[in-house]
Amino acid sequence: MDVKEIKKLRKQLELTQKDLAKLSGVSQSLIAKVEAEEIDPAYSKIMAIFEALEKEQKKKETKKNVEDIMSKNIIFANPGDNLGKILEIMKKRAISQIPVVENEKSIGSISENMFIEWIGKYGDGIGRVKVAEVMGPGFPIVPYGADVSVSMFLLKRYKAVLVQKEGIIGIITKADLIKAIGE
Repeated sequence: MDVKEIKKLRKQLELTQKDLAKLSGVSQSLIAKVEAEEIDPAYSKIMAIFEALEKEQKKKETKKNVEDIMSKNIIFANPGDNLGKILEIMKKRAISQIPVVENEKSIGSISENMFIEWIGKYGDGIGRVKVAEVMGPGFPIVPYGADVSVSMFLLKRYKAVLVQKEGIIGIITKADLIKAIGE
């Protein structure tokens, strides 16, 4: 690698001189002087800088964002739907939770665990109960472009995470995270 490439690579990785100095174990003033071509540094210092740049490049290449793992075919429930319809959808599609959306905004959720309680409460009449009467809280929403680690943290507490760009465009469940491992 050419020493003249350091500044270009650093900027591509969106690192400051201070960041690169810390990562490579050299001083920020050395980075500045190398980039300005004011000095001819020791080989060991240049190698440390290039190794740090290479390591950061690999991190960036393996980093996944929520859009890389989300499911794009989201099935929504409306608050006016009855539970019979939702139960059929969940069985047919083999899904365990559905966000409830009204006017393109997440307002609640339905999950398979809820049906156990409802069967005891409503019995045979469960199919006629409206989603709005029994839905749970909505799933958290993360912005498009967010790091996967954000959704991993949220999935420790919630059954799903919604991804929003100019509206809800995706959903991430624990199954999506598991599928993404090793990809």
